[in-house]
Amino acid sequence: GGRGEPSPMVSRMYPTSTTIAAFGPANDPCYVLGLAQSADGVYLAASLSTHAVKVWHRGDGTLGACVDLTGHGGPVTDVSFPLPHEPWAVLSSSEDGTTRLWDCRASGKAQEAQRYHAHFAKSHATAALGGGNDHLVAAGCQEKIIFWDRRAANGLEVFEDSHSEDVTRVRFQPSRRNRLFTASVDGLACAFDCGGNPADINDEAGLMAVMATETAIVEMGFCGAGAGAGEDDAFWVLTGNEECFVFDAGASVETLGDLKAHVPDTRAAAAHAAAAAGCGALAEKVDYLVSCFSSPSAAGGAPLVVAGTQAGALGVFPVVRHGIELPGRASLGAPLATFEGGHKDIVRAFVPGAAPVTGAEDSRVCVWGHSPPANGGESIGGKAARDAG
Repeated sequence: GGRGEPSPMVSRMYPTSTTIAAFGPANDPCYVLGLAQSADGVYLAASLSTHAVKVWHRGDGTLGACVDLTGHGGPVTDVSFPLPHEPWAVLSSSEDGTTRLWDCRASGKAQEAQRYHAHFAKSHATAALGGGNDHLVAAGCQEKIIFWDRRAANGLEVFEDSHSEDVTRVRFQPSRRNRLFTASVDGLACAFDCGGNPADINDEAGLMAVMATETAIVEMGFCGAGAGAGEDDAFWVLTGNEECFVFDAGASVETLGDLKAHVPDTRAAAAHAAAAAGCGALAEKVDYLVSCFSSPSAAGGAPLVVAGTQAGALGVFPVVRHGIELPGRASLGAPLATFEGGHKDIVRAFVPGAAPVTGAEDSRVCVWGHSPPANGGESIGGKAARDAG
């Protein structure tokens, strides 16, 4: 059972181009760890297991090599394009104890525009750039959150009491740049107001909300909250045991941090929804969650969960909230789209959009479209096409 034709509502996506991020030795392939896209959609960056950040120009359904940002002396832990009005600026953090701001228009030494470090922080797990004037850089280092002045690169403040275990992610809210959200292995996410005088930011006075999942948080971001809400009025987290939580991140301070949705055993919920819709590739077992996002044109702007299999198939599932009597309890609806035939290993990153992009542990970066490639699936770059047989 469950092997029938997928219901017509499920959109099957095909890899329209495949790029090998880096050629490692056969016994040590290069993992794609994270992906980020610039606000204008021009640049795509991948953090690689080679300690480099590779940047491409996004063309019409393809990726054109732009620049390799090399310099980190340890694994890259986070990558983002933090500035909508400076789409060439890339922020990365690393286990080498630095967070760096890069200019991907520059060449050579000029690529590294700024470096942020603190003598007591041997490893940076995550970094973000924001604040009302885009003047703050924040990084998570063990249980601390360290702040620097973006331009002077001097230390401003350290939040030491917000989390009791390692901070895993920090993010400024795109539409409310003074709000910083943090997440930790301790199972808590916090929202802080970092507005006002940079010298006065404070983890006690600035704490706006605390959200609890009771298990380690490994990933987070912002998405829409459904019809009529802003496109980042919800805050999502994924936990180490692969569950998804969505919290309120709207304008009101009163409701900030309220639980909007929790999908218990999200992987099983995804597999169940896939089986019910006849999506064979995801019906047997869903192994991990990749991220969340929303689209005004899909599921009424509700949060969408991206989940995948060990073999590299992905599905996008809408979060469906239950009745009012169980606040926050939610499940997953039938998949809106499946992504098959692009990857052969665990997918680590997903960038939504008209032509979504994925990156995986098979060192491939795939751009996806609604129709099979005209060349019968032969991928650009040669090697991927030969391997696919």
